[in-house]
Amino acid sequence: MKRLLYIAFNNFSNLHFGPTAKVLSQCRAFESHGYDVELIGRMGTQTVIIEGAEKYSEISSHKALINHTRARNLIDKHNQINDIKKYIKNKSYDACYIRYDFSDSDFIGLLKDIKKVCPKIGLELPTYPYDDENKYGLMSKTRLAVDKIYRKQLHKYVDFIVTFYGGHDKIFGVPVTVIPNGFDFSRMNLVESELPSDGVHIIAVSAMREWHGYERIIEGMNNYYKDGEADKQNFILHLVGDGREYGKYKGLVEQYRLEKHVIMEGAMYGEALDALYEKCALGIDSLARHRSGIDVLSSLKSREYGAKGIPMINSCKIDIIEDDFNYLLRVPADETPVDMNSVESFYNACYGAGKSRLEIGEEIRSYIKQRSGMKETLVKVVERF
Repeated sequence: MKRLLYIAFNNFSNLHFGPTAKVLSQCRAFESHGYDVELIGRMGTQTVIIEGAEKYSEISSHKALINHTRARNLIDKHNQINDIKKYIKNKSYDACYIRYDFSDSDFIGLLKDIKKVCPKIGLELPTYPYDDENKYGLMSKTRLAVDKIYRKQLHKYVDFIVTFYGGHDKIFGVPVTVIPNGFDFSRMNLVESELPSDGVHIIAVSAMREWHGYERIIEGMNNYYKDGEADKQNFILHLVGDGREYGKYKGLVEQYRLEKHVIMEGAMYGEALDALYEKCALGIDSLARHRSGIDVLSSLKSREYGAKGIPMINSCKIDIIEDDFNYLLRVPADETPVDMNSVESFYNACYGAGKSRLEIGEEIRSYIKQRSGMKETLVKVVERF
């Protein structure tokens, strides 16, 4: 059996976190293609081999030297790279797949060492282009500046780059393989409950970054209700996450006195999140991807909403969804508040056509699954290996 080394600069302490769960799903998909997969990631400050759900073996352990989260992540990544270099020194692999997390001197050194023990290296870019996503905050700007210097060397060691965004034959001088962003539908169940009668519940699950743009729907709700609530639909927006935009969203909710219409849920995973999905009629992906220069999105969130069977709202085209798909509302890709009247019309069109919620959910899930099942999306990658 062929051996594949998978490297992810993720903290696998939370296996429910979207990107982490996706890495595990990709590993299972590679195994279904005939590979013996060795996944190296982090568990806190430990560098570990992830062997399955909540099962891992330690390669090395390090002390936490600093409390600042982002600075600590840089130190942990540095330690992880050094641990990997030592671990693979006398090993041999047929292929290596890496989930990209910026270039620097450490990463280029790791690629050099991997190339000594592995003939083929594939590098996945979770987002591209990503420069505009990292123009906020000193730490991000600094990491990007370093990345711009060292990513020029990727072509020396990387055989192909995997991206979910078309339009590029090469990125950083490396040939590109474009695939849909895959999803393991076996790990997420379709919604089953009847929708509650107290209003239209909307869910938005994210890491709350600038490109999610949820202030647009908060401002839209303010416009919708500013003349009173008589004869208006009772929208209840559940914002799930605790990223750097959390404070801004919370401040706007308080400013507009929308506390009964917008609930700041904080971080939520597992059964609690599943229970919230059960009562939500609509899901919001991103409302401001234009800020990061992306006009066609291949988001993991669109797959998750699809797996749940929930109609979606977004501000740009989603790669696997055709324009005539009835369960996607595309709002303008600009800074204007979301028109809640259009959201109300979309909701009525989705749920007012005589179909049950289960029928609607099955239709959405089937459509998305046919276009983004994990094993199928990795066929091109396996062929490149």
